[in-house]
Amino acid sequence: MLARLGGAALLAGLLVIPAVSLAADADEGQTLDIRRLSPDQRRRLLAGETVIYAVPETTDVQLGAGVAMYLPVALARVAEMLTSPDLVLRDSSITASGPIPADATPLALRGFTLGGGEIGEAQEVLEASPGPRFNLSTAEIEAFHAARARVRPGDRGSVLEAAASQWRVVLLQRAQAFRARGLEGVAPYARRGGSADPAALLRAAADDARIATSVAPRLGAELLVFPADQSPTATSHFYWVRRQVQSRPDPIVIHHLTDVTGARALYVERQIYVGHTYDASQILCVAVPYEDGVVILSSNRVATEQVTGLGADMKKLIGRRQLRGEILKRFDRIRAAFVRPAPPVRVESP
Repeated sequence: MLARLGGAALLAGLLVIPAVSLAADADEGQTLDIRRLSPDQRRRLLAGETVIYAVPETTDVQLGAGVAMYLPVALARVAEMLTSPDLVLRDSSITASGPIPADATPLALRGFTLGGGEIGEAQEVLEASPGPRFNLSTAEIEAFHAARARVRPGDRGSVLEAAASQWRVVLLQRAQAFRARGLEGVAPYARRGGSADPAALLRAAADDARIATSVAPRLGAELLVFPADQSPTATSHFYWVRRQVQSRPDPIVIHHLTDVTGARALYVERQIYVGHTYDASQILCVAVPYEDGVVILSSNRVATEQVTGLGADMKKLIGRRQLRGEILKRFDRIRAAFVRPAPPVRVESP
């Protein structure tokens, strides 16, 4: 279900960040206070152990997970990696991607295409209706229907291009609306008898900025009011990606916000639009110096209607573990980029 969500990033400084409840295994409820590390807790992080902590879930469609780790490298090196688009776009599940500049037209997203083996997906979206199969507003559904009317009968290429072309329009319009109005510009997804609200997840996720309160006290408020009243050192970029999720091409718009000073590095990745399977997600990270390196915290949240209904508790348990697994995979990649394994010990023959 969530195996293709992409990971989580990183960052936070012990001793200077307010109390955060962490756990070696969040399900066991073993906590630590980030301001007052016990000798064992300090040993575990400095020894290279990745620590998992709980992220509160405020609705029945949310999943949350947090991860902390220590790296024996300078903050500047970690900040350089976290602000790079590679952190967002280099993922084995992403098959195509590109920037969405402020003056973009649909031509800028021409890299989003559908292949011959995805004719069924193309036909489905051109005939989309309210429901969880596709995350589309009522207006977007009507636009796909209008695109279907322009398809040449019996022409598979025409079907594929009509669907891909309309997806490019959706991605561009979603990015433009968010760039102009922030969370107020996030249109809900049409459902039978109601709607799903991806903005609700992103509003709740802004509270995860509490892990950075002492080094970025206004981050949560800035996420809520974007694009207004932003930090003078913050930078925002928008990207479209085509990700394979549940063996289907998933069109996604990402807002990548970074804010780096000499005292800390912040990274926020918000998937403000997702074409199917889940509604939205956020990765929020903060990194600060500690001892001879950097401690990194990452709070991660996703909304998916797939964890509701019959067996919801078990679905959530499995989904949460999958989310943590993706976070840990990204942490492993980050650690590998900075910490080389010790060379093998050569044993001389007697």
